[in-house]
Amino acid sequence: MNEPAGNRGKFQFDSVGGGKLGYVYDITTIAYDSRYQTGGYNNYAWFFKNGDLNTAYTSSNMYYSSDATIIWGSTGSGSQMIYMMDSWWPFGYMPIVEWRYINPDLAPNVFVGPSVDYAQFQVSGGVVTSASGYTSQTGNTGPLTEIGALTSNYNFRPAANILLRQNGKNFKYLLSVFQVPVRDDVMPDYSAAPVSGQVPLLLNPTTARLALPGRDVTSTNLNHFIFHENKIPAKIMRAGDFALPALGSIDLICPLPLTPLTYMDFMIRRATDAEFWNPPYFDSIASNKSLSFTYEVKSDRITIVNKVNTACVVRCMINADSEQDFTTGGKKVFLRGNDGVRDYVQIKRPGSSDLSPNLNDIMVDTRLAYVPILAQGFLPWSSGFPTVITGSDRFKGERMRTISVVNPSPGLKLFPKQAVVFGKNCQVASVSGYHRVFTDAGGTWTGRSNQYSSWANVRADESAVDFYMAGSNPVGATTSSTVYNRDLSVVGGSDATALGLSYVIFGIPQSL
Repeated sequence: MNEPAGNRGKFQFDSVGGGKLGYVYDITTIAYDSRYQTGGYNNYAWFFKNGDLNTAYTSSNMYYSSDATIIWGSTGSGSQMIYMMDSWWPFGYMPIVEWRYINPDLAPNVFVGPSVDYAQFQVSGGVVTSASGYTSQTGNTGPLTEIGALTSNYNFRPAANILLRQNGKNFKYLLSVFQVPVRDDVMPDYSAAPVSGQVPLLLNPTTARLALPGRDVTSTNLNHFIFHENKIPAKIMRAGDFALPALGSIDLICPLPLTPLTYMDFMIRRATDAEFWNPPYFDSIASNKSLSFTYEVKSDRITIVNKVNTACVVRCMINADSEQDFTTGGKKVFLRGNDGVRDYVQIKRPGSSDLSPNLNDIMVDTRLAYVPILAQGFLPWSSGFPTVITGSDRFKGERMRTISVVNPSPGLKLFPKQAVVFGKNCQVASVSGYHRVFTDAGGTWTGRSNQYSSWANVRADESAVDFYMAGSNPVGATTSSTVYNRDLSVVGGSDATALGLSYVIFGIPQSL
């Protein structure tokens, strides 16, 4: 086969572009932990290191070197919050962290999808809110002595702030981590200039490695590899666009068994719309255009149920991970087979079972999806957004920036993620998957979006994404146009504004 490297839509995965098999570094559960409500530092704080939530430290000087902190609040029936700092993960930056609520009021393994919520659009001071179906918000944390009493010597560390208990109710989430920066950090490039004599690929009974361009299979740095027997990411079990009937359901059958650590990442558009927006789009604050679905994770499929009488199209990636131990007893590394539906090729961890490898053993399988990054970066507010939005379109945002991608036919299907990023003088560090428009905020703010809001509009021809932002708008506004900003600056108490927008654009192969 002789195919130009730029035709990325024709490849199962791209080893030339310096990418990875998967960018979902980990999927796990996190929940209220009853061990951490008495006995900590000052009877309310516990510190953790090295990804271990079972070994707690209680010395106050651990705050500055700890990677995570759990705080217990004794008011009422008690509250519990975990702060997972950037150093909790081995990337050197704060990654994209998302958590999906496991709601005990729903049937087991059922999650809510994205939504456009009109519940408050006709009330005084009302809003319309679009959400992506998960929470992804980081905050800046400081020394224990200053929590709740912010002062000028606040020591900021970005962290995923996850509420585990409040008002007598315990919470549990499915948490996913992308090996992609959520703030303004530059994403590292671990490839290098090729050198004569390097060996990039090695498959034998003890080794299964494919190195990045300019790297050799003898490297001891796992970041230098596209795949490695000791670096096996979460899997994308299925991806693509799927029609969802009004008040109907669809089954997305996956080629490999799903695990309890499975979730669906998605965008949604009305069948009558031509383009996807993230989070979901709405163009009216006067009439109800709600969207809502749930999805259930089953052993071999995901079932999506449309909760509104509007036909939709769902663009999704089904991600799965496993906490199973590696299997043993096998001799094969490279396999060819047929599962009764299609032929496939599989590369698995050396020594794993030949007959029944689990998800943690499988490194490459041609039945799965491998989704490259087409663009990634940071847009400063407001210089990074040259297009000013005017008139009735200001519900989208105050400014816009188009990011074009090289995507020749057969083009990849674009899947953007973005986060509004705040400075270190703010309690909130980043917000994503959220867009809110004021519906009753006086003549100044009605019909305009708030400061936390962002939208990503995928062009119908998959050539570009338009990013919208409102970085100088208020967080809230009253019926008389009085504004407020929950993210007060630590020094002086003045309102803070966003630094800009981080973004990443993934590409889903058309053949999936």
